[in-house]
Amino acid sequence: MLRLLKNIGPLLLALLAQLSGNAQGKSLLWKVSGQGLSTPSYLYGTMHLVCKTDLSFPPPVTNALHNAQTMCMEIDLMADGKEKMKSLIFNEADDYSLKQLFNASDYSMVDRFFRDSLNYDISMLDKAKPFMLTTLLLMKQVPCSSQEIAAPDRELATMATNQKIPIATFETVESQIALFDSIPDKIEAEMIVRLVKDIQHHDQEARTLADAWKKQDLDKLYQLVIQSPDLKNYQDLMLFRRNAAWVPQIRQLMVKGPIFVAVGAAHLAGNKGLIALLRKEGYTVEPAL
Repeated sequence: MLRLLKNIGPLLLALLAQLSGNAQGKSLLWKVSGQGLSTPSYLYGTMHLVCKTDLSFPPPVTNALHNAQTMCMEIDLMADGKEKMKSLIFNEADDYSLKQLFNASDYSMVDRFFRDSLNYDISMLDKAKPFMLTTLLLMKQVPCSSQEIAAPDRELATMATNQKIPIATFETVESQIALFDSIPDKIEAEMIVRLVKDIQHHDQEARTLADAWKKQDLDKLYQLVIQSPDLKNYQDLMLFRRNAAWVPQIRQLMVKGPIFVAVGAAHLAGNKGLIALLRKEGYTVEPAL
């Protein structure tokens, strides 16, 4: 569970955050050149959980990774930090209770859904922060058994490790968990209630999102993300500030040699996405698929 959280964390941000700006095109792989770069670098938009049958990378993607001097990711998916994760996702304060974030009828509904659909007793998670329930719900939305779920980010990181390509990270696990800690627990609980009440609709949206990623359709993926009403008050915190903070890191790494950036696909799009921000820096950013 804790290992899976490291894969799904960025996906939660992409699914829940709203974007603004123009869609970018039907490619998930983008070449970055110009500004004195001797060799182009690449941006690649990922999904963080898919069925193994849907996991494949076109040759241009694997070639871009193979030719990179450094791979860049949101967080380190290869490190074994179970104890650290545990300390971050549970609230051990004496007065904290996950159950108390819900009114009685909502908690009963959510508890019944988890028991009936996931065979999970949420009373066992009473010290967990609410995004743990969101994580379990999003796992359910992947249309295959848990044994058949794959993490494209981890697969790419494994390829890089096997090819002895160093991996750089933009953020730490602690900083990503801190994003969720910035959102009031009550607000997250309300999101969980809405998700459970309309689970069939959200399941269909998740399947459509995965299909758009499989078809390399950044435009459609972008449109699906911006339709989400949840966390509209947190889009700057969850997405825009992070994109802006990553650009200087990307710029510094590209000067040293070609890099391969693999981040949630929603971070690429919009007028505050990585594509637009790098273009504003004077780089040429164009589809590579």
